[in-house]
Amino acid sequence: MCDYCDCREIPQIHELSAQHEHIRDLVDLLRRGLNSGEGAAGAAILTELQAALEPHLVREEKGLFVELAGQSAERELATLLDDHARARAGLLAREPAAPGWSAGIADDLDELVLHIELEEYDVFPASRLLLDDAAWARVHAAVADLDAPAGAPKV
Repeated sequence: MCDYCDCREIPQIHELSAQHEHIRDLVDLLRRGLNSGEGAAGAAILTELQAALEPHLVREEKGLFVELAGQSAERELATLLDDHARARAGLLAREPAAPGWSAGIADDLDELVLHIELEEYDVFPASRLLLDDAAWARVHAAVADLDAPAGAPKV
């Protein structure tokens, strides 16, 4: 991932980037498993990928994307949200226990990787410039409940 503009110095971007790295690692593992014919291992990796991806999408939509919506980035934001919808309809809708779960998954994985690259190299650096400290505080507050253990009081 990119460190050119120091956008990872912002804690919220740092966290999203770390999640991207984990998701990319899972994508790579899944591809290797499928290429070597290890379908059962691939299904387990897909389950892990799904568990990492959905909360990540929610975190972006609930935090960063809300703040970017007010920054004249509507067209770009629409693209990002469309990518999220396709990930939900594709990768997240797959049932790893179902026969044929891996059919066409390579295209879904390619789309996910391109989406991550768009965020890492375009969206995150731009958001570093567009959002002020108050906006980052709102991003943090908007996703704080996602970090709390189940049943814990919201701060």
